Amino acid sequence: MSGTAQRGSPQFTAYVAADFATALAWSPDGRLFYAERAGTIRTFDGKTSRVFATVSASTSGERGLLGLAVSPSFQSDHFVYAFYSRADDESRQRVVRWTDQGGSGARLTTIIDNLPAGDDCCHKGGRLAFGPDDKLYVTLGENHVAAEAQRSTNLRGKVLRYNPDGSVPGDNPFGSSNPVWAIGLRNPFGLAFSADGRLFVTDNGPTGDAGTPGSGWDEVDQVVRGGNSQWPTCYGNGIHLQGSQCAGTPPTYQSGNSTLVPTGATFVSAQGPAGYVGDFVFCSYDQSRLKVLSPDGTRLLPDGPRCQLDVKEGPDHALYMSDTSAIYRFGA
Repeated sequence: MSGTAQRGSPQFTAYVAADFATALAWSPDGRLFYAERAGTIRTFDGKTSRVFATVSASTSGERGLLGLAVSPSFQSDHFVYAFYSRADDESRQRVVRWTDQGGSGARLTTIIDNLPAGDDCCHKGGRLAFGPDDKLYVTLGENHVAAEAQRSTNLRGKVLRYNPDGSVPGDNPFGSSNPVWAIGLRNPFGLAFSADGRLFVTDNGPTGDAGTPGSGWDEVDQVVRGGNSQWPTCYGNGIHLQGSQCAGTPPTYQSGNSTLVPTGATFVSAQGPAGYVGDFVFCSYDQSRLKVLSPDGTRLLPDGPRCQLDVKEGPDHALYMSDTSAIYRFGA
């Protein structure tokens, strides 16, 4: 590991039971918010779990309540954001916002609607994160329509960037009314900012579509303003697929023939668990392990403990990570 062992070996313990906790987020008052795929957002204060809000989410294929974020100005605005696939129209997804009132979600507001979900099973994206610019970043898969990932006028296969109220920032790279921040992604899921402002995403590799192998080639991509992560012109370590050449920038890391199914991700802070300081970590749904990369996202380090869905650093600087039945704590 790249970090220094100064606080003893981290311990891995169960924290709270949870039903397929797709996304985790911490509020400044020390509560853990977690989104359960079927449509319930709960909070846990270390003693009591309670329902914060519910949405009517489809869980067909890879759909569900998939993303969660707490406002960077939560102490003044009390906003909590979520991304979900609509049960009333499975071809569409939306981002909503509540105001936290006494521990419950009030004044539900739809801030982004009609994000495409496609007609088939997969590639829905669905991650939310606030950047150091206080803008809301959203991942969206290409819905198994690979060619759309290269079109900046289409939302599929993108990282999107919005103002906290759902409007489009005027300085976005493809026009003042276009929410697209970066293109060329297949199914971006994990979304994480480093302390110095770098943005990394985990992107699920090909599974036989568009003429690719049936497994492997999962990626970590560094995302920049107007960037292009190559799909579907190429995948993995520059393997040519469509067109005359690879578009954009290759991944910082790709898994080769190994299948990871990367999901939630985070950067570990300077105060994080011993041995993990500064590293980029993400969950592997396929391998049920925390995968650990060097801080630049290029070198795979020894695995951490069990993790399938999401990982976030808590206010105590332990890592909290989820699988299909529980959330765990990993720290001193």
